[in-house]
Amino acid sequence: MYVVTFYSYKGGVGRTMALVNTAVSLARSGRRVLVVDFDLEAPGLPSYQVFRNAECGRGIVDYVTSYRATGIAPNAAEFITACDIDGAPLWIMPAGHHTRPGYTEALNPIDWQDLYEHQEGYLMFEDLKQQWAQYEGLGFDYVLIDSRTGHTDVGGICTRQLPDTVGIMFLPNDQNITGLVPIVEGIRLETKSRKKRIDLHFCPSNVPDLDDEKDILSGLLDDARTKLGYRRSSTTTLNHYSSLDLLAQPAFVISRPNSRLAKQYEALRMAIVATNFADREGALVALGGMPDILERARSSQGTQVRDRVRRQVIDIRALHPDDGNIAFLAARVFSDIGDQTAELEALSVAIKQGHEVNRSRIARALLYSVFDQRDESMADLYEILASPTATIFELGPALQILQSIDSLWATRLDMALDRPDSEFKTLLSLSTFVMSVRDGLPPMARRMRKSMDSEILTPEQKRQARNLAILALIGSGDFAEAKILINGEGNFSSTTQPEDLFNYAIAEWGETRMIPESLFELVADRVQVTPPRADPNFHQCLALTYATLGHVDLARKELDIARRDMNSGNMQFSCWRFLNVSDSDMLEDIAAMEEQLILGVPLQPAFFEETRRLVH
Repeated sequence: MYVVTFYSYKGGVGRTMALVNTAVSLARSGRRVLVVDFDLEAPGLPSYQVFRNAECGRGIVDYVTSYRATGIAPNAAEFITACDIDGAPLWIMPAGHHTRPGYTEALNPIDWQDLYEHQEGYLMFEDLKQQWAQYEGLGFDYVLIDSRTGHTDVGGICTRQLPDTVGIMFLPNDQNITGLVPIVEGIRLETKSRKKRIDLHFCPSNVPDLDDEKDILSGLLDDARTKLGYRRSSTTTLNHYSSLDLLAQPAFVISRPNSRLAKQYEALRMAIVATNFADREGALVALGGMPDILERARSSQGTQVRDRVRRQVIDIRALHPDDGNIAFLAARVFSDIGDQTAELEALSVAIKQGHEVNRSRIARALLYSVFDQRDESMADLYEILASPTATIFELGPALQILQSIDSLWATRLDMALDRPDSEFKTLLSLSTFVMSVRDGLPPMARRMRKSMDSEILTPEQKRQARNLAILALIGSGDFAEAKILINGEGNFSSTTQPEDLFNYAIAEWGETRMIPESLFELVADRVQVTPPRADPNFHQCLALTYATLGHVDLARKELDIARRDMNSGNMQFSCWRFLNVSDSDMLEDIAAMEEQLILGVPLQPAFFEETRRLVH
């Protein structure tokens, strides 16, 4: 059971309306909700539409009166009335028969100070809380208390003894802000002295929705944050809403669910739920917001915030030990905190419960590698590669981690690439990494050759598959097979693409160890009618072509263009290595080609000797 008090220093801020809408929204979401009218001098809850058909009878005043007369806590069920809200149950414990004669006579004799000092009033209300928690054998998930305004004994009961959270509602003006200061300080002092966690949520309400050209409103809100000591993230704002419907006191979340006010009430509900870690939805919301809290704390060296968040996430895990979703989100927070042991345990729960299994395995594999548990890490990575549901966001990192810890990682590539052609986009994304490592080229060539015969791929996708297969074959030293795939006859027409001519020439060169000048002349002629591209590889290939024909100046010019057209952060293909390379590697290749041109050394792609060693 979670108790929330709605409190305001002054009236007229929409406190009871906010409570009713929050209660209705919670009830409609499946929670068992009790609303309690502790505004004893001016009870308002029964006047709202959702309670008008309820037979609200005896309530808080009658309960306390009975206790004072007998010294025995009455049965709370006799003072609670059930209601039906669009098919969802909702319960109310009113102030009492406030519209009948005799209510005032029953209320006035109650001496709250004497009740506490001489009649164990504190224990009476603790017993009442226990009865709420056990009502009908199920108890309530939420108890929402409408508190009296100002400085009162009843206000102290509602804001310091009973609640787990207090919603502080106020119109942002000096009178409300200044009046709230001692109230808020008292609640915080209660938290420290009794070590009872009472969360505070601040709710500027009935806020004018007008241009603030003189910064009046923003100045008052800044003043409230300073004097009341809260962060902007700990607030929900309710704007003034001009509607005659308010006079009928409806639940806006029912009557006008798409209105701005209804959405703000829903935001208030979510903010309150987020403070209740026992509520699964609240735990999820709280965990989802913790990374941002930690990031702000990191920038301000907020060590205490880190420790507080760590305690909170541990509490959440203890309340939901077998919840995979909560475990997964908790693992992320533990990662941000730097608690790797707790992160590993949470990830294992997420995997066991089948939640975000592939993402969890990636994170766990990385942790295992940090802990030098190589076999466990590899087991997770192999599971990802074999998973039909793994996406590029898991497959790519899995391959990179595996490469760093398993010398035989390339033997597992067929497993990762064994995906249907319906996932061709994933295969293309994987190719960026796979074709950056020489050992990855043979399995990539095999997989792309299968896609060339696909019945579901588009002609453009088949063209992409063919091009990748050709590059992978050449890069792995299978020059003869690459030539067959490009043009089995070796006869080229005027429609042959320049890249096919170039790749065939490279394959011929690699196979015979002799520069096929006639083929490179065809490449040079063909690009004269091909529009140049802002692609470093295009100009690097052209530079190599010109160099083989002895056009050194043209080759160096193309290398300058290749360097200029670099796209920072993107992997690109280098014909010098016949691999995908990083920016720095591409610049290194361009520099190596330039150096050989300056020295007058005949250019020969660096990968030729490497592939010959591999083939041998």
